[in-house]
Amino acid sequence: MRTRRDCNVNDAKGEIQSDSWHGNLSIVATVRAALRDKRLLFAFQPVVWAATGEVDYFECLLRMREPEGGVVAGGAFISAIEQLGLIGFIDGYALKQTIEELSNSPKIRLGLNISSLTARDGRWLRSLISLMRNRPCLARRLIVEITETAALHDIEESARFVDALHHAGCRVALDDFGAGHTSLRQVRALAVDTVKVDRSLIQNIADCEEKRLMICELLALIKSFGVATVAEGVENAGDAAIVRATGFDYLQGYHLGRPTIERSWLGAVTDTAAAASAFGLGSAGG
Repeated sequence: MRTRRDCNVNDAKGEIQSDSWHGNLSIVATVRAALRDKRLLFAFQPVVWAATGEVDYFECLLRMREPEGGVVAGGAFISAIEQLGLIGFIDGYALKQTIEELSNSPKIRLGLNISSLTARDGRWLRSLISLMRNRPCLARRLIVEITETAALHDIEESARFVDALHHAGCRVALDDFGAGHTSLRQVRALAVDTVKVDRSLIQNIADCEEKRLMICELLALIKSFGVATVAEGVENAGDAAIVRATGFDYLQGYHLGRPTIERSWLGAVTDTAAAASAFGLGSAGG
């Protein structure tokens, strides 16, 4: 028999769920208004060559500009969009915006991070293939980043998805590696071009010998597959020096460049030494 306490607990849970649901609906309404008013935009964060500090590509990170002018990070609204099953629409919008950016700037490469749900959505893939048709030069400048969570859902399905992206001409990166439980065997099966090692394994690595030893072993195994590597979450000079010495191909993090809605490539530095200095790596190759 249910006690009054049980009823009170269940009622409280119901109220919390109801509040969460209504909160999510409010966020979705806000995002829809931002789409309508063209206030959904990208911030661009550089992924740089470890050896020189030169930019290989910019990762596109979704942002929302508020009516008052402030800019809100994607983390404030993406979760609600996913919970209500609307992330496919947002990722479709992001794909079209990325292709527009690539079309307008033929010398840059861009990375687009898609949700685990979108990675299993044939409609998004068909849209990409359609938009890339007869545009091989543009396709070669797009890096599609899939999360470790997406890859873990179904390795065989994910491998087919990666293969289709390769056939379309795109590069593919496995994002947030190390945050979950993807095995190196699964990484090999996916045949991605790049593995991005999660920030949780990188941050404060200069102060943690255990992390340094683990990363050295992990990197050697990943590289044996012929896969490029990115260290995510490089936030200071000490960590940057360690991960560069360890042998990462690319670095990403606030120390190398914060996400910005400004298109920095429009006034990009082309000199290698100057670029390295701008990204806080000291002299090129140093």
